[in-house]
Amino acid sequence: PKSEKELRQSKPPQLIRPIGLQSPPQPGENSGVDPRTLKQRRDDFVNYDKHLEKRKRLTNEMTIPYFRDFSRMSKQFKGKSWIAPPLLFKAEKSLFFPNLVGRTLNTPERLDTTHTLFGNVSVVAVFSSAWAEKQVATFLDGLEEEVPALTEGHAQRVDINIEQNWLKAAIIKMFIPRLQARLPFERHDQYFIVQKGVTESVKHDMGLWNGRVGYVYLVDWNCRIRWAGSGNADPEERAALVRGLKKLVEDCK
Repeated sequence: PKSEKELRQSKPPQLIRPIGLQSPPQPGENSGVDPRTLKQRRDDFVNYDKHLEKRKRLTNEMTIPYFRDFSRMSKQFKGKSWIAPPLLFKAEKSLFFPNLVGRTLNTPERLDTTHTLFGNVSVVAVFSSAWAEKQVATFLDGLEEEVPALTEGHAQRVDINIEQNWLKAAIIKMFIPRLQARLPFERHDQYFIVQKGVTESVKHDMGLWNGRVGYVYLVDWNCRIRWAGSGNADPEERAALVRGLKKLVEDCK
């Protein structure tokens, strides 16, 4: 296995296989809320097999190396997880973007991302810090000028700000009025702040392998991930994003 230093210095791999979940997303999934009744919780608590399964899952989540997020924090690659593919993944081979639940800039009510994504061509930005948001901007700044469909209603941008640290999440909520003033009103419904439900399993399936890095996805009208980028955009990756978005818009008509 490579050392941490070798990992930092090595070029990220090309993303050659689809990423995402095997099953279509369903509203209500990954809400972070336990839907079981008190009786079901008590029954599960005394069920030894389920107890062992939960303990194994928690142990796996606890033992994920904290420094994994910094394994690619080299000056050259800045945490990039992979090189984006030059073409879209075929629809029949593509996997699904998960349902996530969070508030938007328009309402404190917790809403499902699937309701926003289903039936639309979407450019989805996922980030957990200002640094990651700046990386996302290298893909998305000026995209509306290159792909008019984004302003014509044939495609949409969706932002998902994941912050599972309760203190940082509280700070973000304090700054919601500033976010509302900074972003155009028409984007407020598509800006989600997600605190719960993004488990290590969901992160793995989505390819969110570095919590310090920004990610961009092209998601089709069936919530399938057709393309994905990470970190700072290379010119070739930016061009692939534009081509892919235009192709999805054309296919959706």
